[in-house]
Amino acid sequence: MKGRSLLCQCIRRSSTALSRQAAKRPSAQRYFQQQSSHFRHHYFASVTEPIQTGTINNQKEESHAPNLDFTSEGPTSANEERSLHSTIHYVLTRDVGRLSIVNIQKARSFLSITSRWNNDKGAVLCEQLLERLFEERYIGNNINVFIESDMYNICMNAWNKSNADGQKIVHQVESILHRMEQRYFDHQDTPPDNISYNCLINAYSKSDEDSADKVEAILEKMNSFAHDTNVFSSEAASRISPDETTFNSMMNYYASRKNDHISAQRAEDLLLQLSGLSQHNSGIQMDSTSFNIVLKAWSNSGGGIHGAKRAEELLRMMLKLRKEHANVQPTSLTFSTAINAYSKVAPEDSATAVRRAIELLNELEGLYIPDSENINTCYNAAANVIAKSGVPNSSELILDLMNRMKNMDAVPDGMMYTSCLEASVKSGDVDGIKRGKQMLEQMIDEPHFEPTSANFNILLNAILKSKSDRKLEEAEELVAQMQEIGGDARPDLASFNMIISALSRSNTPDAAEKAVDYMRSMLRLYKNDEYEKAKPDSFAFNCVINMLARSKHEWAGEVIQRTLSAMEAQERHGNASVLLDTITYNVVIGKLAEAATITNAKKVMKLLATMEARAESGSTAVVPDIITYTNVLKLQGKVNPQRAASIASSYLTRAMSSDERIFIDRVGFYTLLHALSRSNKFEDAVTARNAWEWIEKSDRVDVVLTSEACNLVTIAYSKNKTEEAAAEVLSFLSDLIHRYRQGDKDTVLPTKVGFSAAFIPLCATNRTNDALSLLKIIKALNIVPDAGCYISMLSALSGRKSTNGAVYAHKVFQQMKEDLEDVPTAAFNAAINACAWVSGSPVGERKALEIALLNHKGMHAPI
Repeated sequence: MKGRSLLCQCIRRSSTALSRQAAKRPSAQRYFQQQSSHFRHHYFASVTEPIQTGTINNQKEESHAPNLDFTSEGPTSANEERSLHSTIHYVLTRDVGRLSIVNIQKARSFLSITSRWNNDKGAVLCEQLLERLFEERYIGNNINVFIESDMYNICMNAWNKSNADGQKIVHQVESILHRMEQRYFDHQDTPPDNISYNCLINAYSKSDEDSADKVEAILEKMNSFAHDTNVFSSEAASRISPDETTFNSMMNYYASRKNDHISAQRAEDLLLQLSGLSQHNSGIQMDSTSFNIVLKAWSNSGGGIHGAKRAEELLRMMLKLRKEHANVQPTSLTFSTAINAYSKVAPEDSATAVRRAIELLNELEGLYIPDSENINTCYNAAANVIAKSGVPNSSELILDLMNRMKNMDAVPDGMMYTSCLEASVKSGDVDGIKRGKQMLEQMIDEPHFEPTSANFNILLNAILKSKSDRKLEEAEELVAQMQEIGGDARPDLASFNMIISALSRSNTPDAAEKAVDYMRSMLRLYKNDEYEKAKPDSFAFNCVINMLARSKHEWAGEVIQRTLSAMEAQERHGNASVLLDTITYNVVIGKLAEAATITNAKKVMKLLATMEARAESGSTAVVPDIITYTNVLKLQGKVNPQRAASIASSYLTRAMSSDERIFIDRVGFYTLLHALSRSNKFEDAVTARNAWEWIEKSDRVDVVLTSEACNLVTIAYSKNKTEEAAAEVLSFLSDLIHRYRQGDKDTVLPTKVGFSAAFIPLCATNRTNDALSLLKIIKALNIVPDAGCYISMLSALSGRKSTNGAVYAHKVFQQMKEDLEDVPTAAFNAAINACAWVSGSPVGERKALEIALLNHKGMHAPI
């Protein structure tokens, strides 16, 4: 009793901090009331709803998590698993109400077996078997089926051990428990017990979402149900009452919250509450696990030196209580957790952290601990503190720890060597790297130790971050050594990423070729040798692709496309570390667009089709954007201008009709209009004008629209010498000029090149007077026409076999003579040519003669 009082006094002083924070938390009672009010009305998930499987991740079960294991081992071979599956399938597909006693017993056994598979497939089958037995009992009225609380608990525990995504685990466990509660109220079926609620609390610790209110509400619910004898029998109510596992599970939830000192404080307050209960209820006893969980909470709290000192204080409480409480005995895990907390301090506290870690280790060596065979973890934790601290002579301090281990009949393991290696190279200077190489050689020569890629990667990282002129060569030599040693020392993903990244920053001419070779080695190790540690990720692929995009080698275009294909294959075969996106495709398309060949054009169109298909299927990562189409159009414009126009028209039509805001930059818009301007289709010219007016109405008018882009709209109309094209281009320019004269500052006018293009359809359709009127207007706008304006008019007139053409040619030539000091030969020839089309006509001959006489006065001689 004296010891418990001491514990209460030691911990109570920290409860004040919790009380200040508690006022900030929403009431958990509110959540409990909301949940309880729905018990009789809703299932969390319908029992008939099919259970969907989720993706497996690499989340590992917390070492401090309360043990909620109920079941026996799973299948030991593939044949046994296939046999189980076939029998389970038979049980699941039998008509409801037709299961024999033997099959009911098998279903009950299989429920336990599948729960031990530790994957979501086993959890799904476990839950399906439970639902099948429930249907057999209450739908099939089979009185030989008995549904027990343990069956629900086994299913929930199966999900907790499934290594599925944390949120999926929470969803499934909540669903099972809610059904258990609902069925109890509906059928007076088996009620939940404290193990059931402990399973749910354990599930919350596996999710990153803040579920503190839900965890607290579960405790309130358990206490409420434990005293509700109107709903539960006395025996059932007593089994719902919280136990030490409930409190340990709650503390473990708070300990799983990273960088949250409030959660650590709450875990410690729960320890205080558990201590108080243990004084009044012999059925609830705190133990070493309770303390270890709170130690972990402070270690994970992100509280720096303060969090580490709080962890050490708890360790010292255990040392005071160990003589009076057999269940409160510090273990290797206790010391290693407390020591490891000092590895997470700020740099200015590093020296203090190292001193405290070594003092704790000194104290440990003078104690008896029940699991001394695990003492290595404590030395490893101290070595980790030293390695991360960066204190002077850190490698010597760790070597001293290794000697101390040997005196304690402990053998330094891989973690100890890794910490020593990390400390040796931390300085990053020549001497540090030299010490690192020596340490690595010692690790290789150690008969009881096999170095891994992680050990080599520490040295590799230090070499590549050094200032040595030979760091790239040294890194390549180290990777070659890893490949030569083989086994678990072979280069892994981190090794390849570091060397490929270093090559991407290198200016050596063969850097891209070496990076491709490393990429091939990584794929070969992963695919052919089934070396899981070499599984490539997006970073490695994108690094190589970006290098190839910058490469001037002729083979780079071919290799970049193959690299993208390999990346697509990895994603297609389920490599979740490889995620394709728009940028990756754009880089590859941009590289292929540099060489305007029919082969590259086909490859680019195939890639564009792939991107569009992904977008249509709902992908948000791979969606063709303006950069995609800019690169595609640059290539197609050189290989197949008509196809380029078709692509541009299709893209702009979709963009203009879309409800979503589509980003288009200046270069991209110019490229789109340029593609349309090379088409001879009137519809493409209309699309160009519509696109221009669409951008005019957007908020990007000032950053996208330019006079050069406006020229492309009129050029698009100039390819169609029809009345319709002439009317449209004149309408387009008239609207711009009118708004410009009205003082609209956002109005962008074409240059003289754009106006010259507009003269072509006007003159070609007998609207030369309109062209001359437009000419006067652009003069009034202080745009000085050049010879190109007149040549455009005359060239258009030279294609018309009419007397009017000669008359208009003469008129244009006269205007040109007035405006220009020097009439170019090309303009004179165009004027004569316009008259030549009506050869034999008196009017044409006379106008040609007049033009010749006009030109004779000091002008260039005709050719």
